[in-house]
Amino acid sequence: MAAFQICAQVWLATLLLADGLAVAGQALLASVFAKKGHYKVAVTIARVLQLAVVLGVGLTAFLAAGMWFGSGVFTSDAAVISTIHKGVSFVAGMQTINMLAFVFDGEWRGMASIRIGQGEGE
Repeated sequence: MAAFQICAQVWLATLLLADGLAVAGQALLASVFAKKGHYKVAVTIARVLQLAVVLGVGLTAFLAAGMWFGSGVFTSDAAVISTIHKGVSFVAGMQTINMLAFVFDGEWRGMASIRIGQGEGE
């Protein structure tokens, strides 16, 4: 259970980074849409999704190395460290998918709220 809790907390911390990028993307999207830059809306969405992929791949590499070599920071129990090493591939490997899911959802919600604000979603 200790290894699970450590992996879960690391996972949740990285999800906050993904959510932060999604919120920033929503703000950029609203700003561009308010200026009636409809072409720039698509460009902004594409750029934020690109940033999500880059951040996800970077987090994958960072977490894979960090959790593999730095798991002793959390505990000195050899059994827990061994179990953490088994979970590293899952926690680190899912980061790009998590980033894309959060950012895509944030952009989708941002577009939906803009449409509703204009009366199209009623």
